[in-house]
Amino acid sequence: MLSSTSVATQFGGERATKQPVKLRSGFEGSAESADIDMAIQAAYKHVYGNGHVMDCERSTSLEAELKDGRISVREFIRGLAKSDFYRKNFYDSCSPQRTIELDFKHLLGRPPHDQGEVSASIQVQAAQGHDAFVDSLIDSEEYSEAFGDHGVPFMRSWQSQPGSAQSAFNRTAAVSLGYAFSDKAIGTGSKLSNQLASGRASKIAFPASAEMQWMSVSSRWRGNQPPRWATKVATVFVVAGVIEVTRLVITVAYSALSN
Repeated sequence: MLSSTSVATQFGGERATKQPVKLRSGFEGSAESADIDMAIQAAYKHVYGNGHVMDCERSTSLEAELKDGRISVREFIRGLAKSDFYRKNFYDSCSPQRTIELDFKHLLGRPPHDQGEVSASIQVQAAQGHDAFVDSLIDSEEYSEAFGDHGVPFMRSWQSQPGSAQSAFNRTAAVSLGYAFSDKAIGTGSKLSNQLASGRASKIAFPASAEMQWMSVSSRWRGNQPPRWATKVATVFVVAGVIEVTRLVITVAYSALSN
């Protein structure tokens, strides 16, 4: 039986089982440059959902303020969550429920507890806007207790949290597809709507390897047999291969006899 740590590692949640990224100094400007760089990279990776961020998409002004000690890590996270990149990829292009799922994941390090929490959050976001909802999460007591002013958010729901149900672990897996996937690539629709509506957690579906993905495609063939066109193409390649091998054998034999 796999341990929770093993499961988390397969989904790219290994940082939840190790020491979280947190600046050792209470004043960011006096922290080691390497520590600040590590915090910045961890923040981009988590808040931007494991997506690739080009240099032109980085918030260089926020980075400079953090390095100079003018803002805390908490304010750096707030700035990323309100950036044009975040709005474009996780707000404007997503369903309301998907946006809420991602906001909780990126800022509080957990999935929503239930449908009631999602519905209340959608109402706040609809009435006050995305930035106001981001503020409500980052200024919450939960955020302060989990990350404080100097810690980078991470998926802490891979670990047991006080007051959280076992279903939180399964729902964390549902919104995480492993190292090779970004939240942007996973899709714009809700990943938890069925689970939250029923109040039950679904079984954990592990990230598919390339071999498993091929098997999944193959299993969709009727009768587990490839389509006729694929068979014809394969036959052509086999015949062509046989002809080429025969030609080479004849050529070599003729050359040997000629000598």
